Amino acid sequence: MLINQTPEADATDAPSWHEVYERAAHEPNDLVREVRCAVEYGMHDPRDSVEMLSASEETTRAVVTALSSPWSLYTPQDAATVAAGLFVQLEHQAEALQELGRAVGRIAGRGETVLPAPAGPGQPANLADALAALRSVSEQVRSLVARHAPGIVRTLDAAPASAPIGADMHETVAAVAGLLTEQHDGTVTLNRHHEDGEFEDPDDDFGCGCDITFHTAEDVYTFHRGDSEWSLVKESDGRELSDGSTVYDTYDTLSVSLGTAHPQQLTDSILRIVANDQQAQQAQQDFSGGLRSVPTGRT
Repeated sequence: MLINQTPEADATDAPSWHEVYERAAHEPNDLVREVRCAVEYGMHDPRDSVEMLSASEETTRAVVTALSSPWSLYTPQDAATVAAGLFVQLEHQAEALQELGRAVGRIAGRGETVLPAPAGPGQPANLADALAALRSVSEQVRSLVARHAPGIVRTLDAAPASAPIGADMHETVAAVAGLLTEQHDGTVTLNRHHEDGEFEDPDDDFGCGCDITFHTAEDVYTFHRGDSEWSLVKESDGRELSDGSTVYDTYDTLSVSLGTAHPQQLTDSILRIVANDQQAQQAQQDFSGGLRSVPTGRT
């Protein structure tokens, strides 16, 4: 059974927008753990401040890159999670602007700079005006989040979701087999290696053992899950051993690694690899057909 949509819930049961983010981010990844370790170790000097700012800039820019992918989000609930996370970031950015103002005030308090009176009409803005602007921007950001975050996140989280996401890796493989049958001209076969309902997702993410074979005019491909990767092997790349078994020294690893990735995303990647193979084979044939022997003049 595919998970097509989340069950409808009463509006009064809807989580707060902070909870929408927290339920997806409760298990930190390695990058988050690095930052948390740094915070626990202690941050006390300008180097720490600049390093955290640099990490924040890099990850924020990486979020932009991640969201630009055509498959960056599968469902409205995914969008709700990301929206909530971005609003949380805005809250922290507002706090950071406030802390920046307080830090400059401490610098002035130590006598390491002069904090002048605000500039008068017609005069260029000075440090006091800059600090006032920081406070104003911070308050504007807080107001924007308070006004828009609850409605935006709640609306996205409650929207119907119809993405055919598999509940486990076997359902994902079965769904890909169905899509390949519809979208590929050759024969497609789902090779089952366990009874229905007997598979449980392994902790090592090696898949359920089932795979898909499909034919093109030139070759036979096998799609399978192994070692936390989705892979595609081509029969002609196989090397037969003395015991009759076949090994593959080369194979294609899909850029999509998620065990329950969107089946259409996986299917698109498979068909793209096959199309590239066919183009390369055609180019090789065209090149070979254009070669002709050249007399050397020898007898």
